[in-house]
Amino acid sequence: MALRVALGLLKWTPNIVLMKIAGQEVLSEKIKRLAAQFFIRQLGNGTQSPIYDQNCRPSIKLIKKDEVLMANLFADLDTSTDHIIAFPDTLFSRNNVCEIHLSDFSFQNKAHPDFLIKDLFEEAVSKEFYDYHIIATDASKSYSFTSIAGISNLQSFVYRIHPINSIFTAEALAICEALDELSVPDKNLLLLTDSYSVLQALKCLTIKSPKVIHRLAGKIFVRKNFNQKICLVWTPGHSLIHWNEKADLLAKTVTESHPLIEWIASEDIISYFQTISLQKRNHSFQNSKYQEFIGDIPTMLTLTPWLKNRREDIIIAGLLTRMIITPALLHRFGLHNNPRCQICNRDNNIEHIILFCSKYSNHRSILCAKLNFDLQLC
Repeated sequence: MALRVALGLLKWTPNIVLMKIAGQEVLSEKIKRLAAQFFIRQLGNGTQSPIYDQNCRPSIKLIKKDEVLMANLFADLDTSTDHIIAFPDTLFSRNNVCEIHLSDFSFQNKAHPDFLIKDLFEEAVSKEFYDYHIIATDASKSYSFTSIAGISNLQSFVYRIHPINSIFTAEALAICEALDELSVPDKNLLLLTDSYSVLQALKCLTIKSPKVIHRLAGKIFVRKNFNQKICLVWTPGHSLIHWNEKADLLAKTVTESHPLIEWIASEDIISYFQTISLQKRNHSFQNSKYQEFIGDIPTMLTLTPWLKNRREDIIIAGLLTRMIITPALLHRFGLHNNPRCQICNRDNNIEHIILFCSKYSNHRSILCAKLNFDLQLC
């Protein structure tokens, strides 16, 4: 009922059409998703979650139905709850994180041409980081694989990670793995990444930050005991910086034979399940009789930037769903005797009124002239 009121649609608008234009999930699927989402989020909170007791053991037990639901969800993902990235046992404040440079150097200005960025980068490294051990990381996400890579003068790595991990998660995991595998004890570390968003999230670390960022902060805190300084620097991607190019190329060379790191972000699982739920709604609509009658319709959210007020929202929603009151529509529900146009003798529906009815030909011509639109081309 609330959706009908919000969209201004008639009470006989079919539920599946209502859900499609509102961009909402089927309610039963949404309830299941929200229940699973709550539990997944608590797993991501780790020992900081109230579902764990003082001995770090789960203090609640799922009922059989929910237990089966969760088991099926993770079976579909080919993973387990043990691989969810959780809060570290000790949370860290942003004050404990290392130096992070997002815009402190001239080469970090993307407005510069690539050759200048390259020269400015090399100059900055030679002046500011001449005694640092340099590590570059990158991540790649394609239809086939999601991968992470890291490289230094001494060694490199490349791994596959779970494909539903976002590129944000992948970039953060790449830095985590680089700290573990490529660090050199007792030397200053300079880590280069082209992920501005990861470094920004790390710099603005809060309790609400993604779990993978807390994991990265924890890795840095531990690594500080072995290295003098740790510095993270954002480098513009695809700007001829050879460290970036090497890491990028390495990440894209991943194949099925490369080892798999099974860590997966709870935020990405939740996002994945929401996408699947919306896909189920779209599938239901496409398989319904309304798909042929109405055609594929966008959600109102995608049209909002072009609509000025609620009146326009209601009119457009009615037009898209073919639920503007017309004689033909009223006849479908037994509320009008004649569905035919008295002038044209055709079904008097919204398509006929807007596109064909001779009664409105003058209005139609004026509108087409204003829009610089030729109906004959349709």
